[in-house]
Amino acid sequence: MRKSLLTLGLLAAATAIPAQAEYLYGFGSMYADYQVWDQGFGNDNDNFGGDISDRNQAVIGIEGGAAFDWGQIYGFYDYEGVDRSGDDRGASTKGTIHYNLMDTKVSLYAQVYNTDTDAGFHEQNRVLGLGYTGLSGDGWAFTPFIGAHQINSGNISGSNGGMAGWVGYYNTDIAGQNFTFSTWGEYEFARNDEYSDVQGGDYGLNGSINALWNFHQNWSTGVLYRYTVNKLARKDYQDLIIYRLQYNF
Repeated sequence: MRKSLLTLGLLAAATAIPAQAEYLYGFGSMYADYQVWDQGFGNDNDNFGGDISDRNQAVIGIEGGAAFDWGQIYGFYDYEGVDRSGDDRGASTKGTIHYNLMDTKVSLYAQVYNTDTDAGFHEQNRVLGLGYTGLSGDGWAFTPFIGAHQINSGNISGSNGGMAGWVGYYNTDIAGQNFTFSTWGEYEFARNDEYSDVQGGDYGLNGSINALWNFHQNWSTGVLYRYTVNKLARKDYQDLIIYRLQYNF
């Protein structure tokens, strides 16, 4: 848990805003989720023989992001298993930055994702590569990236091939109500042998498709469809449903 908090602090320091930066837009929210791992199309147990329904859990978190003339930053912190006993909880932290190269929309991209559990599990993923921040319009944006991937998970550490991914959103009104549809995804390829054995293959996919109803100026609710392929210790295609209530700053 302390490692997650330390990582969050380091990310905040690493993404300090340049003094002359022009702020374009930003967002922030707090949320409460309930993750239902035994709903969806893929309901298999994990690679360790456990009952997948045992993974169902409540999560609280905070996230935020901003865009500037020099690029973008984003981060979140999840506290997982708040409906469980104190020795069966965890925390995950993620931070990303796109730093535009000169006057182009091609960006230097960096990402750190860190997760820890009170049972002693720890994994950290690091990505360094290139992205593109120029795909956007009125109420929508799509931001892809690709980079080299490093892993630190138990006794597995070092190079773990590459990662390509994206983040996108579309905000629109339907029948007089405001909705936000969003997606993110990460495709891991050319994994090292040790990590491939744990996850079920030398490639993996991890992502989400989300729909939120912004029913109030500061409140949203909706459903997130999470999917994985050879990821989160679950072989082949698996998925789960997340129900969310969110307060927007």
